[in-house]
This record gives sequence, structure tokens and C-alpha cells, in this order.
Amino acid sequence: MQTKEITLLCKVVDNFGDIGVVYRLARAISDIDSTIQLNIICSDLQSFAAMNSAVDKNKKLQKIEYNGARWTIIDWNITISHLIELNGFMPDFGVILECFQCGRPDFLEDILFDKNNTKLYRIINVEYLTAEDYAEEFHCLKSGTRSALVKKVNFMPGFTAKTGGMILDRSFMNCLSKAKQSSPNADEFTVTLFSYERDFTAVFKALIEFQALIQQKNPNFKVKVLAADGKSLPYAKKAQEATGSKLEFTALPFMAQGEWDALLCRSDFNFIRGEDSLSRACLCSKPFFWHAYVQEDNYQLVKVEAVLNKLVPYISDEKLGQNLRRQWFNYNTPDKDLDSGDLVEIFLASYEGKLTADFAHFSKDLLLNGNLAMNLLNYIKSL
Repeated sequence: MQTKEITLLCKVVDNFGDIGVVYRLARAISDIDSTIQLNIICSDLQSFAAMNSAVDKNKKLQKIEYNGARWTIIDWNITISHLIELNGFMPDFGVILECFQCGRPDFLEDILFDKNNTKLYRIINVEYLTAEDYAEEFHCLKSGTRSALVKKVNFMPGFTAKTGGMILDRSFMNCLSKAKQSSPNADEFTVTLFSYERDFTAVFKALIEFQALIQQKNPNFKVKVLAADGKSLPYAKKAQEATGSKLEFTALPFMAQGEWDALLCRSDFNFIRGEDSLSRACLCSKPFFWHAYVQEDNYQLVKVEAVLNKLVPYISDEKLGQNLRRQWFNYNTPDKDLDSGDLVEIFLASYEGKLTADFAHFSKDLLLNGNLAMNLLNYIKSL
């Protein structure tokens, strides 16, 4: 089927995580086809406005442009009558992308399941990124609804060609291209830190030891820690102070998505959290640690292991791969310390380039899975 209208649903749970992915997906779709009308129905316009200054957090309905594409931003809690009043007519809604099984706002639920409805609606549930095997099993799997006129299917981002891949928006790909063209600076090692709450003392101790080792050969060498705004910043500051403030430390302000992408692509090592930053870290050809959101019974370790099972086979040095796997698990286990010795080896291998080359190979193969936005549009055409 051909569609000239797509509606993205986003019920924000994490302040910027959910809307961050939806915003990136919307941009990627418009990058491909600016003639497609996009409706973005969001439950937290304040978070959306922080990412896109054209969005007014106080307006129930607003129209903005992105690179010539037309976007209509709709508040999740709007009523049907208010929607028609502000828009002038009832939107067609087109294909509905229900992101992360977020459900549907009441007004849209009423429209879809109106007993007098005769129109066929299609809902595609765009799931969270996962490296777990079920991503392949669930990809393009049909799901039931309570109406024969509302068809629903799952679409799974993922790490293999049997999934929808990852979002390759134009802005990110430009950042990646620029970073690859730049020459490494032997006098600096830049570490970006964006995590959930945890003790970073072992990380800072390892970075200090790594810095001292390199300074024996290059006295001008220094480690720069760029600590992102958010939950981990107070813990990063505490670790910096507890270890004697021996590293160059910068507390970053909140950054727009494009600025953040550029930073991850430029940095030598990234500590990241959340789905959107995980996908960017996987694609940007730099070594990284991922901090998964802590879940009941430490289920986050299942997700961590799934990513490691995709990543570690690319690590050419078996011992280094074992170190990486061990420290990722330590990093993601609450109240468990990291081994500074293992970390120093990981930082050294990154600085020397061999671990960076392995991660670059991993990223290159992920890019071969294609752009999730294009894969999604091609799937819609096949319906």
C-alpha cells in the first residue's frame, strides 16, 4: 500500500528516552520522503520541546516543518471535538506507529473502535531495541485487536538482518562521516559519561592509572571526562573529587540530539545508557559500556548478555573480550565494583586502536542491516 500520512504515538515514560527515539524515527522518515504527512501524538510535550525548539509545550495541536516535511504535533490528551476545532478537520491518521506498546490515547481509541467505522486501520507496533533472539521471532508478527478493521503487526528494531535494523537518520550519518574523517589526537583520550546512578570510583581510578601509564611516554597526554547532564552527573562529580580531581572534568549541559550524536562519534570511549544512546554507541565505531535500566531480579543482565553475545565475537583478542564481558556485567550489577585492572587494559587497547578497530567492524556490519526507517516504509508498501 502507498501511504502519504503516518501517525507516531509516544507515551513518555523516561523523560527523553522514548520521545528521543520517536523524534529520531520521525526525522529519518522525513529524510527519506518529505511528502509524507507526519502526525506525532505525544504525552509529554515539555520533553519534546526540549529536543525541538519549534515545539510549544502548551499547545494542544501545532504544525511545524522539518526540512520541508509537514508535521502535526498533537497532545495525547486532546479530545476529538477539540482536535477537529484546532485542525479544521479530522486527520486521516494513515498508518499508525504505536511505539513501544504505548497504547493509544482515548480519542484515537474511540475513532479506531467506533462500531460504525468502516475504514481499515493499520497499526505497527515499533518495539524497543533488543539484541535478544525473540527480536527475529517477533519481527513482522501479526497481533490481534478487538476489531477486524484494525490490523496490528510488530516491527522489531535489532542487530541482525532478520530484524528492522536501527535508525540511520541523516544527521547522525553526517556526524559519523565527519568523525571518521578526523585524525585521532595522541595527546588526548576523551570519555563521555552518561549513565544511571552508580559509583564511578573504579572507573576514575582506572582512567587515572591509564593516564599515568601513557604520560610515561607522552607527558602531554591527558584524559578528558565529559559528564552528561542527568542522573549520573552527581555520581561522576563525586568520583572525580574522591580520586583527587586528577582528570580534566567537564559537566555538560543538556544537549540537542544532533550535538549528542556528534559527541559520541568524536569521543574515544563512551559510557552510555538508554535505548537511543545504545543504538548510537553501537553504530559510531567507538568502544563503549552500556548501562541497562535495573529491573526486578536483575533481568537487565539478560539484555546485557544479549548485546554482548552480538558484540564480543568481534573482539579479536580473546582475553580482552573476556575482560570486556566481565566488566559489562559488573557495571550492570547493582553495588558490584568494577575491576580497575581490567578497565585499564580496555582503555589501553582503545587508545592503541585495536579495540576501536574491533568496535568499528561491529558497527560496519550493523550498518549493513539498513535503515530502520527505510525498512519500515518498504514494509508499509508491501501491505
